[in-house]
Amino acid sequence: MDQKEKEQKNIQVIKDCYQAFGRGDLPFILERVSPVQFERWGVVADGAWRAPWHQQATSRQEVQKYFEAVLGAMEPLRFEPSLLAAAGDIVYATVHMEYKVRANGKVLVMPDVVHKFKLLDGRIVGVRISEDTEHTREVLAG
Repeated sequence: MDQKEKEQKNIQVIKDCYQAFGRGDLPFILERVSPVQFERWGVVADGAWRAPWHQQATSRQEVQKYFEAVLGAMEPLRFEPSLLAAAGDIVYATVHMEYKVRANGKVLVMPDVVHKFKLLDGRIVGVRISEDTEHTREVLAG
């Protein structure tokens, strides 16, 4: 398989995971996370404040806890990935997300969030997610 084919395969893995998230199929996503080699999964959050899902997962089990934290705090209303691109083992995606905060009913709109995935042999071994953490804090605080 040449580099271009590998990159297209990696993009398809991520597209399939996004579709699985949209239908609530978290086991499908977790099966695509490497059970052996894993770097980390998490939101880039540099401030002192952390949302429940602002945790760094370093195993498949911790990735499951990440999703439980996201879905425990918020109900997905809109999740639209776009602009997927690959460079070697890295896949970048821009995603428009909207969630209803369970605690206060407010809607958290996150347009153009960037997800950076690292894949090895078709398995996800790392994810970095950009997020406007200050906006998230304001909406969660109510």
